Amino acid sequence: MATSIWLWSAEDVPHHDVLGEEERRRAAALREPLGSYFTAARVAVRTVLGDLLGVPGGDIVLGNRPCPGCGDPGHGPPRVVWPETSLWISLSRSERYGALAVSTAAVGVDIETHRPVDLAGLGRDALAPAEAAWLDGFTEPRERLLGFYRCWTRKEAVLKAVGVGMGVDLRRWDTVPGADRGTVRDTTSSPARLLAVENPPSLADTTMAVGRPAASAQDDLSVRALSAAETGGAVFPVAGETTLKGFRALKEM
Repeated sequence: MATSIWLWSAEDVPHHDVLGEEERRRAAALREPLGSYFTAARVAVRTVLGDLLGVPGGDIVLGNRPCPGCGDPGHGPPRVVWPETSLWISLSRSERYGALAVSTAAVGVDIETHRPVDLAGLGRDALAPAEAAWLDGFTEPRERLLGFYRCWTRKEAVLKAVGVGMGVDLRRWDTVPGADRGTVRDTTSSPARLLAVENPPSLADTTMAVGRPAASAQDDLSVRALSAAETGGAVFPVAGETTLKGFRALKEM
C-alpha cells in the first residue's frame, strides 16, 4: 500500500480549462478571492488525477462513497467515479492552500492555514482530555497555536479517513499529538479498528495531517508540492516515495 500527497498554493496553479459546468457555476457564485481559490483547487486535483490515471483531467468524474454512518452517497468520502479505480482520495483546502491525498487504502488529509483562533473555546469543545493536557504544556502563544493546529488537523484527517466527518463528539478522539505518529481507535465500526495519524511536512504557515489505517501506515508516504516556487520542485523529505508511474502500476492491481 502507498500514499502520496500533493500540495499547492492557488496563485501558483497554472490555468487549465478542465472544470465541469457545475464547478464553474460554484466558482462564479463565490466572492473573490474564494472563487479563484476554489478554481485553483479543482484544477490542481484534476491535473494530478488526470496524470495519475492517464486520462484528460476534464473527463474525470468525481463523486462520493456512501457515508459509513447513514449510507447516503451524497456526503460520504470523495471518490473518482470515472475512470474506475480502486484508489482512495481525500481533499482539503484552507484559504489559498490545498492538499490532495491519493492512496491504495482509506485516507484522510487536512491542511490548515495558521490564523488566530479561540484556543480556550475550541480546546474545550474539540480536544480530548489528553490532548488538552498536552497543549497545556506549552506557555508561549505561538507554540500553543501550532500545538492546537497539530491536534485539529490530526483529528480532521482521522475522521476523513473513517468517513464520518466532523459531526461527532470530537472530545472522544485522542490523536496522541505528542507522538510523531499517533494511533487512534475507531469505535464507530464493529469490530473497532486502529488508524494512524501524523503531521508530514507542509507549506509555509500551514499545518497538515494525514490519517490512514494503521496497517498501511508502515508503507510509503510521499509529499510533493505542485509549485516549484514553494519547494524548488523537490519532494519533501518524508520516508518512502511513490511516483506516478508506481501508482499507475498499483491501480491495475
